[in-house]
Amino acid sequence: METLTPKALELAKDGQTEPVNLRVRDVVKLPNGKFYSCTLTDGTQTMKGRLVAAVNKALADGSLQLGDGDVVRLENYVCNKVGDDQLLMVSSLQLLHKSSSSSNTAATDAAGAKPDQQLPGTPVVVKQEIKQEEQVTPAAAAARPMMTPGPTPSPSEEMKASAMMLTPQSVAGSAKPSYTPQAPHSASPLPVGTKSGVQPIAALNPYDTNWTIKAKLVRKAPPRASAACLFHSYTLPSLLLLLLLLLPQWTIKAKLWTIKAKLVRKAPPRAFNSRAGTPSRVFNVELADAAGSQIQATFWREAAEKYLDVLQEGKVYYFSKFQVKVANKQYATVRNDYELHFDNRTEVEEAADQGGIDGAAQVELVPLDKLPRFVGRKMPVDVLGVVTHCGPLGTIKRKADNSELPRRDVTIADSSRCSVVLTLWADQASRAELDGCEGQLLQVTCVRVGDYNGCSLSAVTRSQVSVNPESAAADALREWWQAEGSSAALTPLGQASAAGGAGGGPRNNKLQFLSDVMVEEDIPSPDAKPTYHDVVVSVVQVQDSQTMYYLANPENGKKVEPREGRFWCEAESRYVDAAQNRYVLTARVADATRETYVNMFNDQGVQLLGASADELAAQRGADEASFAGTLAGAKWSEWLMTLAARSREYNGERRMRYTVVRMAPVDYAQEGHRLLQLIQGKA
Repeated sequence: METLTPKALELAKDGQTEPVNLRVRDVVKLPNGKFYSCTLTDGTQTMKGRLVAAVNKALADGSLQLGDGDVVRLENYVCNKVGDDQLLMVSSLQLLHKSSSSSNTAATDAAGAKPDQQLPGTPVVVKQEIKQEEQVTPAAAAARPMMTPGPTPSPSEEMKASAMMLTPQSVAGSAKPSYTPQAPHSASPLPVGTKSGVQPIAALNPYDTNWTIKAKLVRKAPPRASAACLFHSYTLPSLLLLLLLLLPQWTIKAKLWTIKAKLVRKAPPRAFNSRAGTPSRVFNVELADAAGSQIQATFWREAAEKYLDVLQEGKVYYFSKFQVKVANKQYATVRNDYELHFDNRTEVEEAADQGGIDGAAQVELVPLDKLPRFVGRKMPVDVLGVVTHCGPLGTIKRKADNSELPRRDVTIADSSRCSVVLTLWADQASRAELDGCEGQLLQVTCVRVGDYNGCSLSAVTRSQVSVNPESAAADALREWWQAEGSSAALTPLGQASAAGGAGGGPRNNKLQFLSDVMVEEDIPSPDAKPTYHDVVVSVVQVQDSQTMYYLANPENGKKVEPREGRFWCEAESRYVDAAQNRYVLTARVADATRETYVNMFNDQGVQLLGASADELAAQRGADEASFAGTLAGAKWSEWLMTLAARSREYNGERRMRYTVVRMAPVDYAQEGHRLLQLIQGKA
């Protein structure tokens, strides 16, 4: 049996990434259904592990089977601290010994097997091209910087399982790096070589960063009963001002990431002026690694001037010393929760080995009925559908040079019973197999979602068109089409979106159900514009344990607090003589389809409760029965509400927030007429 590496977990905590032998136990799929966890031991200590990238994929498709007691050799791994726990991220491993007590009995016992020996019928090796590529001497390993990656590939999946305190990366990201204009210089070749400690793109995240702040105590406010953070006495404007004063003295201990990736696409540079009026340039690239993960990166200022002319599409490079930030999905061009920012510290080196990375992204199909959520975003999507109509090949004239550009409109549908028009261009539109392809399957990757006719698709240069692809999703869609889809009534997606789907903008007084309004997948960026929805709902509950109101300046509604017999307004830095309570409350509402919490402000609170916030505060302090009666009177009241839906990010997790913009009691005569029209199919 292979010997376990002594003190391997202790060394991993210190940043070592050399291959080690460990025993694995308790391999289970996480509740999110996308990742696997396990327990690893070196014979002395144990540590929780996450199996990601190629290992996760191999477990999912069955090419790798791990059971209790199996001995594995970790070839690419990193240790990360999540909260108070240590977590080992494993992206490449080799199965050395199959335990006889393992629940996976398909493989024979591998006792005495050598590390590189593959037993018949046993899936042994799961490797990733992005891994350590050179033998590192102990002296060199001690001299190089320690590598500690982030905890998880995706905050939307893994961060739910582990609570994490955010560091002020969003503030540090706003710090202006020093920049001296440089004269244009000729492109110089990049160094060519190999690097060790290379991380997969899927392991990058911005949350594992150590911060040290050197600051002068400007003002110490009087203590309060509760404190949420170090600067609890400051409002947001004053806190931001304080941070701007301290930014030049901040010391940031950033993680030293290194990735090996192919430059899939390089966008043209853009010119802009900094706040100081200095002209600068910036350009974006798309990177892909051997695991099929893609990420968008931006070269800023000095980095843009240095690498714009030397980077070439299709080549493989090592990238190190960069920042990892949460991606703005409104402007992202690849599917990744994060993006990279390269500055004057960034180092780029051409890889000696240019093979092993094909640059092809993993296909992530989006059902057609979910497409309206992507309207207005730059992020492309992958679609699969049955061709219900294939238009003739035509041409349009380019405005730039008046040349003819081939185009073809194809209508596709899927099991969501929705159809959408897809426009193909140039060589994609001229493919011979598209002629008469009605009833066949069409898969197109990397297409843009537009708002033409409500919702439509358009292929781009890097889109890949496949007729009758072979996959599990294609087989399921083909069976649906043959069984019922060919005779089913299909809803054109543009029509469905205009009638009030998940797209943006007011809904032209079209009433919706909460099930149409609530977004649980593909949550938009917090920077995206809110969407507005009209709903008829019943108030289910107004919790009496919430604060419900705050003291405010009667002139402008800004928050104040009692101090020295008067009221101090932090936002205005002045005293006011009087204050009044204003509502900020949450209510649970429901209709026939769903229920959710909505936020209300003062005007809506007065409408709902039939009393001002001052009156409710008086009841709460003097007459609990009257206070409870006021809240109970709001239960089961019916309202026509206009909701503003937008996302908010907290601890790396995005959640939708629904705010009541306006509300009115239900006009039962008008509502009855509307329901009658729905029954008759006229609405």
